[in-house]
Amino acid sequence: MELLRVRGGLTISELGRILRLTRTAVVNHLHALLAEGLVARGGVRAGRRRPSALFVATQAADAIFPKTYREFGALLMEALKREDATVFARVLARLGNEWLTQDLPAVQHFQGRPRIEAVRQILTDRGFLPSLEWDARGYTLREHNCPVMALVAAHPEICMTVHQWLEALVGQPLTRIRCLSRGDPVSEYVPRTTPIPAR
Repeated sequence: MELLRVRGGLTISELGRILRLTRTAVVNHLHALLAEGLVARGGVRAGRRRPSALFVATQAADAIFPKTYREFGALLMEALKREDATVFARVLARLGNEWLTQDLPAVQHFQGRPRIEAVRQILTDRGFLPSLEWDARGYTLREHNCPVMALVAAHPEICMTVHQWLEALVGQPLTRIRCLSRGDPVSEYVPRTTPIPAR
């Protein structure tokens, strides 16, 4: 994948020569990468006998290359906080509002259980790995992953921003019974009108 990214496209023969692999081995690897959407055919290259197909890295392949979003985001937030705590709070609130602007239209026309189910789908799309449990009293919403956990440790305000975003989506206040950032196995929410079970 690195070769395809750097060279902008290579043939089977070129990949075999550079990687010291047989043609069959290269073809097998390419078939797997094609199936995953990481590689695509990208035209042909003229050869001595006949043209050879070029294989290129797709846009989807960008996700497999190293990223420093987490570290950069943490440094940026720390710098903002040191510069001016009120500016940091305003920026965080703006980010929460931007999430809400994107996500609220998908749920605001629903009420009750259909709305909560729609919220679960948004949480799934955002990487929270949610689950819902319904009973006679209502529902319990659990998040089995926190996609911003690395930032929450240094900036607990982010946790509150996520909580407020979630409350706006479900359209009612939520009580957080457990939280991943406190070392609990899940983050768990119930509607505030629901009695909080003993831990």
